Amino acid sequence: MENLLKNELFTHVSTEELEKMIPCFEMTKRSFREKDIIPTHEGEKNYICLLLSGTVSVNRISIDGSLDLLEYLEDTGVFGAAFAFANQEDAFLTICEKDCTVLFIEKHHISKRCLNACPHHTQVAENMLQLMGNKVVTLTEKVDILSHRSIRGKLMSYFRIQSTKTGELSFLLPFSLLKLANYLCIDRSAMMREIKKMKEEELIAIEGKRVTLL
Repeated sequence: MENLLKNELFTHVSTEELEKMIPCFEMTKRSFREKDIIPTHEGEKNYICLLLSGTVSVNRISIDGSLDLLEYLEDTGVFGAAFAFANQEDAFLTICEKDCTVLFIEKHHISKRCLNACPHHTQVAENMLQLMGNKVVTLTEKVDILSHRSIRGKLMSYFRIQSTKTGELSFLLPFSLLKLANYLCIDRSAMMREIKKMKEEELIAIEGKRVTLL
């Protein structure tokens, strides 16, 4: 219950209200192991997925079958929403990166109010719109990053965005350098060569997942 209350979908929803919504929304909980595919739709059912624990990656399936990393989500993340409402689930793949537990809610429970017309249901619907707006901002950031032609341009754009989000010149990457290359749609070896040059030019310092803008 505590993890659910921390989720953005239930912002401004009380414990008592959430307890009423759990059976109303017919939520189901499932666990996944590393590298498992997490279904965001099954037959006619489209799901809004709430990450209770663990880590998942949301990927777009390219025409050639390769995966482009869109998001890397940890505890209290929400996924599946934008694709469910756009009916584009088949174009995306969600992968368990670290053993996780996910709560599934069928889309119609969010989009259609129940017979009781509960005010907290309206709040959840408003929260969903806010979440989808945030997803648009995240995707816009990626478009901005990928608009840079050079590897260095992509890296510096990404690093500056992360620095702005944390308010610090030093910050932790949310994923490995391998996944960073995937996220930036660039060759990992070429990226590592460019990072080496940037370190030599004292533009950045990197230790593990920690990056510092100099």
